[in-house]
Amino acid sequence: MNEEWDAARYEREKWAFVETRRRWRSLYLHTAVIFTATWLAGWLCSALLLRLGMAHLPLRYALSFAVAYAVFILCVRIWAGFMRRERESDTSWDISGLDVSGADGEGCLLALGLFLVSLVLAGLFALAGGLPMLLEVAFELVFAGVVVRRFRRKQVVGDWAGRLVRNTWLAAALVLTGLTTVAASVQARAPGATTFAEALQVIMARR
Repeated sequence: MNEEWDAARYEREKWAFVETRRRWRSLYLHTAVIFTATWLAGWLCSALLLRLGMAHLPLRYALSFAVAYAVFILCVRIWAGFMRRERESDTSWDISGLDVSGADGEGCLLALGLFLVSLVLAGLFALAGGLPMLLEVAFELVFAGVVVRRFRRKQVVGDWAGRLVRNTWLAAALVLTGLTTVAASVQARAPGATTFAEALQVIMARR
């Protein structure tokens, strides 16, 4: 895009973009899918590191969280591309036609449980004002290249990754700190345990 906007038009366009997509998009479903993919990436990374011999819980969880955060950014980038259209019916994620009749029952229950947890997280994320924040990230991607005139300087729209990191780094840092602190505390009480579940079993057995 080679358009030029003033600051007022930039704010109007962003507001219209966010409000239109809040109305027509199944954003709870979208964010639940993003959270599910993020959690699976962290879990798979932790499992791989454990298989490679990394038994130190805090370090393993820290590395897995870093991978999960990178996957979160990637998922938001992919999702933002779907926000180019305005109507939910254009690009809605329809899962009603999936055939799971031949799938493993226990695996389906685990996947369903994870997705339900992700839906709850999506609801909490929305209550915390996360949906407009994600849509502002999508706005930066969709209108990349537009020049915004602000007094005597110009700003080019398109820094979606920077906006996403600026809006999420504090929450990510708090989660990482809490995760590693809990992991360190649990492993200190059960030094021989290599997983969180094993450590809890050891601790509970001592009571």
